Formats: sequence, structure tokens, C-alpha cells
Amino acid sequence: MKHNLLMVLGPTEVERDILEVASNPQDYMRTEDYTRKWLRIFENLKYAFQTENPVVVFASSGTGSMEAAVTNVLSKGDKAIYINGGSFGKRWGDICLKHGVRTVEIPVEFGKSVEPEQVRTALEENPDTKAVFATLNETSSGALTGIKAIGGILKAYPDTLFVVDCVSGILADEFLPDSWGVDVAVSASQKAFALPPGLGFMSVSEKALKFAESADLRSFYFDIFDYVNNAKRGQTPFTPAVSLVNQLDKRLEKIRKEGLENFRARYRKNTDYLRAGLEKLGFKIIAENPANCTSAVYTTEYDASQIVSIMREKHGIEIAPSGGELKTHVFRIGNYGNIGEKEIKKCLKALEVTLKELR
Repeated sequence: MKHNLLMVLGPTEVERDILEVASNPQDYMRTEDYTRKWLRIFENLKYAFQTENPVVVFASSGTGSMEAAVTNVLSKGDKAIYINGGSFGKRWGDICLKHGVRTVEIPVEFGKSVEPEQVRTALEENPDTKAVFATLNETSSGALTGIKAIGGILKAYPDTLFVVDCVSGILADEFLPDSWGVDVAVSASQKAFALPPGLGFMSVSEKALKFAESADLRSFYFDIFDYVNNAKRGQTPFTPAVSLVNQLDKRLEKIRKEGLENFRARYRKNTDYLRAGLEKLGFKIIAENPANCTSAVYTTEYDASQIVSIMREKHGIEIAPSGGELKTHVFRIGNYGNIGEKEIKKCLKALEVTLKELR
């Protein structure tokens, strides 16, 4: 079967030994052995999230985790502030509106990062805000958000939660939710975790759990108390995605062995190598404060959608398109997962050939 090299933002290239885990026979999850596995996973997820708070696992996409964050801590009619710097920041607002939460948008120019003072102003103008929603790495532009600074501001608002989407930022960029004042952090399996899609993660603080006690949007499937209480006994409330969970166990083991700092440094080295190559080809990264592993490029010289198509059809390499009015101007390259210098060289060479063809 033909396989295109994945240089997108997820799914990612998965290491062979991790892939092979999925081909193992299915396990029954309600056993003492599987309980021990879950307890190991939950501890290792705390390491990955750099938190002492519980981290739960959903059989869902990252968007499922985002919705779980909203529905577990808010009630209909509550007010929330969300930072909209692109498609994924906007998603916070969309989820809130779907559930009858009143929203205050902080719009951010594409490719830029929110100024912390904008958040302070929004809070001063809306003192009844129950939650502030932010995105560690806006995947559509590759812009990194100053979560630490925003968390510092929110310390003056003890009745407001800080909720962060770190789907494409966790592991790749520094993220210290406990010391930065993050109450809820959500992520997923298909980016820096370099696993197939299908697992959602959520860490939740004691403060967030107190909010959850009175939240009237809590759903049956995503009820955080079911997950936290089951995690204490090394289980999940519903059938987990067994093969993915087994892959997660091995992935977390490998991350612990390598060490998070080394893991992140390896990703950073590859990102720098990729961006140096893009610069030689005449491209500039959009983000003023770019995140690791996410390189979004803006071009007026070429049709970005044609670049994406040629790379796929002629070179067997997937790079990520953009939608809407950015479709012909923006493409994105990710180097999450099993991507090293060899794969990046291949991508850059193919991109060089593509540009010559387009000229």
C-alpha cells in the first residue's frame, strides 16, 4: 500500500515499534493486569503534562477533550473569555456558544500572539467571567501564546478558571500548568505524542473540580468525576480504545526514558533544521513567536494549494493546507513524530523541485 510521508500537524509518522503494538491481540480491560497498566499510564501522563493534577483519558479527538473542558466546568448562561488567534482559538468560542455560554472574544491578528494586557483588560471589563480559554500553540498559524504571563494575571481572579488547549503544544513546547496557574489542560494523541488519533487527554485541578460540582452542562459520557474516580482505581468508566491505550503505554515509557527535556530538544533541533531550509527557499514563518514543530508559511509568489497538491501527488509527501481565504497563501509543515533530518531533507528537496515547476 502506498504511504505518503506525513509532514502535517497530525496524524504523524508513528515509530515502527509503536505501530506493532496495535497489531497485538485485544486485552480485556477489567483485569488486575490492565489496572496496573492504567495506573502506570496515569502517572506517566502527569509527567508528560508536568502536573500533580489528575490526567484522564477519553476515547475521543482533541475537540472532544475541548468540549469536555467546557461542559464540565461551566453552566448555561455563564460568561467566558476566549482568545481567537486562528481556527483552534475560535473553536473555544464555537463550543461555548453551542452550549449557551456567553462569550467575550479577544481577536488576535493571524500569526501574532495575544498581548497579556489584552486579557487583563477583558477581565477588568468582565469581572463576572467564569473561565478564560487560551491555546498554547495556535496550530493554524504556529503562533505560541504566553500562557505563563496570562496565568500570572489570572492569579488576581480566584473565581475564574484558566483553561488551555495544548493539543499541538504539549511535549513540544514548555508547559508548566501547576506553576502557571492552569486549571484545565486538554490535549490529544496524534501530535507530539506521535500516536494514531483517537485519544483525548485532560488534566484538571482541584479548583476546576469545585467548579464542576455545580456545572449544569456536565454530560453523561464526559463527566469528569466518573473519570477521576475511576482513575484512582486504575480504570476508566467506559470501554477504552484498547489498542491505542497499549500504544500510549509504550510511548509514555519511551518519553520517560529519553527525558522530557531531551525529547523537546530533539524536536527543536529538527524544527530549526526545517525552518533554515524553508528560509533558503525564500519562505518566512508567519508566526512572530513561533511554536515548536509547527511551521506555517505565507506566500504571494506561489499558489499554496498547488504546492500542497504537487507535493502529495508527485512526491508522496503530505504537507498541510489552509482553508478559506488563506487557501492559496498559506501552507503548514509539521515535524512531529518519527521525523528526522532524513525526512526533512526529502521534504525540502521535493519542495524545491515543486517551486521550480510552478515557476
